[in-house]
Amino acid sequence: MMKKPDMEIIRSIDELTARTPSVVTVGVFDGVHLGHQTIMRIVRADAEERKARSVAVTFDRMPEELVHPSSNPVFITTLDEKLNLIAAQGIDLTVVLPLEQHILDITADDFIHDILCRRLCTVQLVVGATFGFGKGRAGNLDMLRREGAECGFGVLGMSAIEFDGELVSSTVIRRLIADGDIDRANEMLGRPFMMQGEVVRGEGIGTTLGFPTANIAVPERQVMPARGVYACTVNLDGRRWVGAMNIGTRPTVGGQGTLVEVYLIGFSGELYGRELRVEFHHRLRAETKFPDREALTRQIQVDVQQIAEMLEDGTR
Repeated sequence: MMKKPDMEIIRSIDELTARTPSVVTVGVFDGVHLGHQTIMRIVRADAEERKARSVAVTFDRMPEELVHPSSNPVFITTLDEKLNLIAAQGIDLTVVLPLEQHILDITADDFIHDILCRRLCTVQLVVGATFGFGKGRAGNLDMLRREGAECGFGVLGMSAIEFDGELVSSTVIRRLIADGDIDRANEMLGRPFMMQGEVVRGEGIGTTLGFPTANIAVPERQVMPARGVYACTVNLDGRRWVGAMNIGTRPTVGGQGTLVEVYLIGFSGELYGRELRVEFHHRLRAETKFPDREALTRQIQVDVQQIAEMLEDGTR
């Protein structure tokens, strides 16, 4: 996914100097899921009506990395992917605040008056109904509406949207992915969950089984889907390949450590050093220890055939 060429990206508060009326949303936006997309559509439409610019304010990392590092927080999307997804919503400007202590120490009052009022010239703010901001998350919607009225901007608090009886949130989506429920996670994301990384050398076990796989070095803190076999697609040189993704320790062959490896059906060629973007569509089964390599090979043949039939047109 490519960023819109006309979306501006600012990575420092000090760069916010242009006094242009703005319709603004603020959030971590991990995953840029259906709820985030709804907010951004409203921001874009309101900005167009007011002849203002649409602005998203976010962070370069998960705030929990600094606030609660021992919790080992994981993310759905990398920063680059998040920016791509925000751009795809038609946002004019994204402000990426570096996750540093001085940013977290900005008081709620200073955030309103310095950033929203003075630097962004906010005319309308659209956020989630439970939005908290400022040092210690001391700010809330009531404070925003009170102070915003004095500064000249309105505040719209959006309730979380529901999908099949469950509120859509980044937290829920991370849990679904970790549980292997890719179908439901994708429905809440509004697109396939994606992992991207460089192809690195492995032990070559897949080749000995007749299914050479590309081992992908994925970002360390990205949420890891549950161990198992997944139907996926891979974009490579402008062509979409159907793939069988395995995430696990390869217990049948005595593997150690969790690997992310994909077999591109029908592909032949060198992939080492290439960057692969893998989109997950469906989980076929959990990781299983088979009695021997022959039984494993037979199951892989079944998996590959099933995936080829499921994604023969490149979509589920």
